Amino acid sequence: MRNWSYFLLVGFSVLFYACETKVDLIAEGEENPIVYGFLSPSTDTQFVKITKSFITEGNAFENALDPSLSEYENLDAWIVAWDGNDSVASYLLHEKTVTNKDSGVFYYPVQTVYYTDEIVFFDGNDPQYDYDFEIMFNASNRDVSSKTKVVGEFITNNTQAFDLINFVSIFDINGSDYSSKLMTIDPSVNAKRYEFTFRFHYVEEYNDGSEANKYMDFNYTPWIREDLNSLVPYKFNIKGENFFQGVESRLIAEDNEANVSRRVIGKVDYIFDYAGVDLNTFIELSQPATSFNSEQNPYTNIDNGIGVWSSRAQAVFIDKFFGNPTIHEFENGQYTGAYKFFAI
Repeated sequence: MRNWSYFLLVGFSVLFYACETKVDLIAEGEENPIVYGFLSPSTDTQFVKITKSFITEGNAFENALDPSLSEYENLDAWIVAWDGNDSVASYLLHEKTVTNKDSGVFYYPVQTVYYTDEIVFFDGNDPQYDYDFEIMFNASNRDVSSKTKVVGEFITNNTQAFDLINFVSIFDINGSDYSSKLMTIDPSVNAKRYEFTFRFHYVEEYNDGSEANKYMDFNYTPWIREDLNSLVPYKFNIKGENFFQGVESRLIAEDNEANVSRRVIGKVDYIFDYAGVDLNTFIELSQPATSFNSEQNPYTNIDNGIGVWSSRAQAVFIDKFFGNPTIHEFENGQYTGAYKFFAI
């Protein structure tokens, strides 16, 4: 009896995913195109990963290390911009060999991706976020395609631009009164999901004279925008006491105090990630099942293929400063005072 093995190459690691249509992933013995691409107005170059599922004899894990089974040869793929029913631009995707793919079940460190650096999403009075962007190519004797709208530019307001962060108004060695920082997200065109990360930088210095640049990320509950036509902003608080408690709990978990001479307090970054409708849907449907009776089905928004074609972007505001009372709280406060924080 033959020993057949089947493998589905999911593609590459992504921050966001998306979906639209419920499908049966693979008919038995059938090769399927697989597409993962996320148009981003915040980057100059757009990358798409295009591979295929395969069925072959032998050991599945050994076969997964062979790129010839998963990658297409001489594939022509385009991104086409549509203004209603009119095609207004076409961008040929070029092959690029990436040599730093992380190790895993599938072949590494070399892989093929497809890219274009010709798309200009915001061009004067002709904002291309009003267009539909279609990925299209022919593979496995079928026409593969999908359309998405691109998310608009991130809107900056004072809560992001203001530098000084005060989680303590007046430091009190006997116990400070903590405050919060109000943050506001103004809606962007076509963006459904918003995620916020508060990144705290510091330098850890060690008894042997060495040091390491480190940071802690604090991730906040995503905002899912129910009505894309609404311009109502989303507001939330970064709570000062919760922040200091979080710093303490992470340093306790590291259990490295015996080797640390001091920690130099650094700056803070605000990181906003946001994504289109399809991408948000895929993320929500990919959440772990909450019941033994829950059946999770694969999803895709690729016609005649498998995968995700959507849009995402990121806005980063760097070098935010802590106010002096907050620095004193780091150095001497009830949660972090024992962890050798120091301001230069």
